[in-house]
Amino acid sequence: IEDERLFHFLKEYGNAFSTPSKRAVFLEGVLTKYLMDIQFANRRSTPFREKLYGLRLDERRVKRLLPEIIQKLREYKVAYSRLEKAIAETFIDAENSGWKLTNDETSYFFTLGMTLAPIFKVTEEKVDE
Repeated sequence: IEDERLFHFLKEYGNAFSTPSKRAVFLEGVLTKYLMDIQFANRRSTPFREKLYGLRLDERRVKRLLPEIIQKLREYKVAYSRLEKAIAETFIDAENSGWKLTNDETSYFFTLGMTLAPIFKVTEEKVDE
């Protein structure tokens, strides 16, 4: 369901995410927020934030982050397989079509993903018996 919400969002706002590089960075921002939520739930801190370069990102940095994010999720025994696959495929598309983001745009789309990630999360609702 989370994936469906996320992919529907990308279709709905297709003009804003018109290039593979925009989509890849946005999706990586979402995955990063999921990781930091897991860290906070387990540790009451978000040590991964230190690896985000103060959210001043460029192509090289976001590509370096992806394996670190996935590795850290595995340490918590968590996987977002469909999202991770979509990010990988979208990064390949971005490589194929050429990276078309400035550093400011890279930081923007990543931060946008982190900020909007909670709207894609499914929360369990309590059912009155």
